[in-house]
Amino acid sequence: MKINARSIVIAAAGVLLVAAVVVGSLVADRFWSDRTAERNRTSAAAFAQDTVEDLFTYNYDSAEKELPKVADRLSGAYRDSYMQVINEQAIPAAKEKKLNVQTIVQATGVIDSTRDSVTVLVIADQRFSSSDSGKETLASDRLQVKLTKHKDSWLVSDIKTI
Repeated sequence: MKINARSIVIAAAGVLLVAAVVVGSLVADRFWSDRTAERNRTSAAAFAQDTVEDLFTYNYDSAEKELPKVADRLSGAYRDSYMQVINEQAIPAAKEKKLNVQTIVQATGVIDSTRDSVTVLVIADQRFSSSDSGKETLASDRLQVKLTKHKDSWLVSDIKTI
């Protein structure tokens, strides 16, 4: 077997072609992964904002009907815990004190994200007012909201005050 210059050039071109395809595939995968992560961050922050406002906003006369609807955006043990708290504490207290609560998210920021989960920092203000006393109370909270991807949508898997 005789090796000539032409054979070496063809072999080198083949190796370079394979290397270019591998590098191109890696770059494309990284690009799409980054693009997906950015979309996840954007959609998760918006979902966290809407969900926090809906979870913690209620009027005493409609809390029993409205608050359980939001539980569809929660997952697993956090959903069970939320249902227990609203049924045993929030709804009875709201009715007893004729309490109205309005929650407005002031800012959100993604702390961490992967393809299937995102952690969002949420800064929210709450206005508590009672029909009985006429007093208003304001409060601000920083929340860490953990979201998990379920099929094509986000679900809240945990919320912690920080």
